[in-house]
Amino acid sequence: MKRYRGLIVDLDGVVWREGKPIQENVEALRILHETGAKIVFLTNNSTRSRRLYSQLLTSILGFNVKPEDVVTSAYAAAKWLKENMGTSKVYVVGEEGLVEELLREGHAVVTLTEARSCRADVVVVGLDRNLTYKKLLIAHTLIKWCGKPYIATNIDATVPMENADMPGAGAILAALEKSTGRKPVYVTGKPDPWIVEIAMLQLKLDKKEVLLVGDRLDTDIKAAVKLGIDSLLVYTGVARPQDVAKSSIKPTYQAKNLLEGIRLLKLA
Repeated sequence: MKRYRGLIVDLDGVVWREGKPIQENVEALRILHETGAKIVFLTNNSTRSRRLYSQLLTSILGFNVKPEDVVTSAYAAAKWLKENMGTSKVYVVGEEGLVEELLREGHAVVTLTEARSCRADVVVVGLDRNLTYKKLLIAHTLIKWCGKPYIATNIDATVPMENADMPGAGAILAALEKSTGRKPVYVTGKPDPWIVEIAMLQLKLDKKEVLLVGDRLDTDIKAAVKLGIDSLLVYTGVARPQDVAKSSIKPTYQAKNLLEGIRLLKLA
């Protein structure tokens, strides 16, 4: 059986669901940490910054998780924007985590008044649970009538909850695509492999030594397949066994939860 020295672990549907820790998976992560495995957390959720995610993970897991041990789609968006368009004036459809990561990379976040006057270079779209029609209208106007490009943090249609789900950033993105007739110039989150490559750089390991753990076929597992790394699909979030049977995207391994998975793979 392969021995993996590093893991890239999703958050929503793996570490927690609707903010509530998934105990079997938390226990597995503690065991992996004790065995010396390197762990980087990777999430498409842009609502919190890496700083806040690291604090929350440290509290839940009981071991120190540094901000650099977390890669978010918000951080990836801020980084991609700086590398490809330079420091920019940004209109944000999103929450505090996205704003914080953009500011940390040197971008300026424009006000509603500035945005109404087309005084933004780019629109960045993420999950926004405080979305209003006014906010959507300004983004629509910037993209369609001011000719501004836009990027998105992810295409997740839903976010898992305890016994259901809720609309994700992909639902907001779909509204803008429909109203403007334009697609984003880039989507930074999974399944794009670039965000996984950022996590790989943090691990400093060869691909064959890394296992990606996720709960979604269309983002987590698809990203792993694109990058050529092994994956473990856990059934604690979105995907179910019947989804795997119907999908062309296949994980390397699958398990009821992460604890079962690490026992299956003899990682503990």
